[in-house]
Amino acid sequence: MSKTVNRVILVGNIGSDPDVRATASGTDVAHVSLATNRHFRRNGEEQRRTDWHRITFWGRHAETVAKYVKKGASLYVEGHLEYGSFEREGVAIPTVDVVAEDFVMLDRRPEADRTESVELEVALV
Repeated sequence: MSKTVNRVILVGNIGSDPDVRATASGTDVAHVSLATNRHFRRNGEEQRRTDWHRITFWGRHAETVAKYVKKGASLYVEGHLEYGSFEREGVAIPTVDVVAEDFVMLDRRPEADRTESVELEVALV
């Protein structure tokens, strides 16, 4: 049997507030866009490119993201890639999500939030 790996590690900034919903069975799911930057040289000139990643959080992770993660926040995410597609005007559009298995909020919480006694669950799954 051959060993395979589907693992992603990203560190970036959130592009918009989380989109949080509940499935028909009541499980919370949150989606965010995460920007990462690359620097490289092309034709001797320094170039910069921003890549956008769609991150999906499930269950308790989704609840935590909904409560504490806002646009502009820095986030460390570990997870796996999940491929899919949807149809638009008869054309299949491929999609790729990073399904978060672990994450760490890299920004300090605002003073107002520090008065709450809340344990943020970010343990490895």
